[in-house]
Amino acid sequence: MAGFRRGVALVNIYTVLTIVLSITALAGWANERFLRLPSAIGVMLAGLVVAGSLLLCDMMNWIDDTRAIEVVKSLHFDRLLIGGHGANSAGQGVLLGMLLFASALQTKPQSMRKQVGLITWLATVGVIVTALMTAVGLMTMMSITGRPFIFLHLLLLGAILAPTDAVAAISLLRRTSAPARVRDVIAGESLFNDGISLVLVLFLLAMITGETESPFGSNWLLVFTVEAAGAVALGIVMGLLGVFFIRSLTRGSIILLTTIAIVMVTGALAPMLYVSCPVACVVAGLTMGRSRTLQNAEGDGQVVMGFWNLVEHAMTAILFLLIGLELLAVELSWPTVIWGFITLPLLIVARFVALVLPWAVARAVGRTKMNIWEVGLMTWCGLRGGVSIAMAIAIPLTIKTKEQHLTVQSQAMVVTLIVVVLSILIQGMTVERVAKLLERGKRKAADRAAAK
Repeated sequence: MAGFRRGVALVNIYTVLTIVLSITALAGWANERFLRLPSAIGVMLAGLVVAGSLLLCDMMNWIDDTRAIEVVKSLHFDRLLIGGHGANSAGQGVLLGMLLFASALQTKPQSMRKQVGLITWLATVGVIVTALMTAVGLMTMMSITGRPFIFLHLLLLGAILAPTDAVAAISLLRRTSAPARVRDVIAGESLFNDGISLVLVLFLLAMITGETESPFGSNWLLVFTVEAAGAVALGIVMGLLGVFFIRSLTRGSIILLTTIAIVMVTGALAPMLYVSCPVACVVAGLTMGRSRTLQNAEGDGQVVMGFWNLVEHAMTAILFLLIGLELLAVELSWPTVIWGFITLPLLIVARFVALVLPWAVARAVGRTKMNIWEVGLMTWCGLRGGVSIAMAIAIPLTIKTKEQHLTVQSQAMVVTLIVVVLSILIQGMTVERVAKLLERGKRKAADRAAAK
């Protein structure tokens, strides 16, 4: 009987994975054939359509969601996405690590050197400023409306929504006349702020629950520093190790296996060293991306990059479908939906402030050629995507809101999904138009300055 149950579970898991991959392939075909949107946006929209369809069918009682919820919970995606620490946590966080490794591997670090100062600010201090301002904005609105809240929960939500989606933003910017320096900042920021946001989320979760697996106990600042710095160190070591092996290889298939092995070994070591697996994978990907073999777009590098591009798109779709399944177990409420709509404008304002502060300083000392119009474009290009959804799913169910009968996870998932949907539909679909308007405004400003 136990063997039969295991067989049924495997069949259901296999069926779920088959459906997810099939939908991803069908979405890619439909996008390429009819919509012709950037592939990253097309995959996200497909995942959102399926997630919305699942919710609609559940609301209409057309499907029995009991088994679907059991299958999703049995897979423990929260552990695979973020994970924990210790010898028994090997492999936890590797799913998100693979997604970020795929993005990092396809980025050219040398193109970001000129903007390294701004990228570093946005990926570190900028994340904290965005999270803090979003939390303060929500706290102010809730205080006015008389809704109960816990500030650390709002700060957690701000940290979840702080990272931007590099692939979606860059694929959209390529269709515009945006300067290369804007694309470089967006790409570099998006890669690193994913990892920093994740460490910040883990830090806040430890503070909220009072539980930590770190050997440094409740010294939260030391835990945060060691987890981030240790992950960078591990990523550099694993990346250099991968470059060393790749140099002596000539077959694309073996090079591909080497990149996969680097990610898997990083996923095994990171929890045991009490560092962040996703952050380590980002750094490893950037380090390995500098390899001449991988940069060869017409040789073996094309095989490797093609594979990781597929992984990136497939995993993005999987994340959207996962949140659709997870939301089947969530009791939707109109107040939460309304707060989701309120959060996006607060997030955009917070991002603008995080961008304009370092720009104003750099402009004052003559260290940047960027203008306020480009800062506005970078603000609008801050699309939210799969990483935010992954972090929302990974919030422990034990954390309750001030009303107690609701979990923070359920509320965060609803708000995150709404923000991501609005971000894609409003910001993503209008980036090209906004870029043209800002370019026109920049020319008019230049003409006025010349006339004076």
